[in-house]
Amino acid sequence: MDSPPEESNVPLIRPVPPTSVASPSDLRPRSSGELRWYKPTLGETIRLMGWRCLYFVPAVVLIAVGVMSLRYMWLLPLLVVWWKLLLVAVVLPGSYAVKSAAHIIRQRKEPFCIHCGYDLSGLEDNHVCPECGERFTFRAIEEYRRDPDWFIKRYQMKGDLPVSDVPFQALPSKRPRSKDGT
Repeated sequence: MDSPPEESNVPLIRPVPPTSVASPSDLRPRSSGELRWYKPTLGETIRLMGWRCLYFVPAVVLIAVGVMSLRYMWLLPLLVVWWKLLLVAVVLPGSYAVKSAAHIIRQRKEPFCIHCGYDLSGLEDNHVCPECGERFTFRAIEEYRRDPDWFIKRYQMKGDLPVSDVPFQALPSKRPRSKDGT
């Protein structure tokens, strides 16, 4: 009797870029004006970062010492001697903060309105946000959560796309052919 094949522990390689589940062109805004997009506030960012906010304690303390050194001149020689430590203690958490803030929307697990940030838990798909009145789909929320800046850029560029019904005809190039054939 043949035994079933064992599953390998090799992780699956995801396609690059990841498959798109929705498109900004699926959005149907209620007005023809500019849409507003949800970006987390500072308080929301701190809440979503959770315990990782502890990374900022050394930077805050060292910045406070730097400000105090302006008032108490005896601290100034310490800053001059330990400037490399100060730089590392401020730059590393600062760069982590920038990186985290760029991906903080991924931390939200519940469905949210991509226009105002309202929690849409319990609402049906393809409905209207009770806070701002814009339509939403869960597929568009997932696509927005993946990379909000790219989603917004794609929405803004959708007016630049050519009309799909107009035939396109490529004409020969007018420049002379190069020696390598391109």
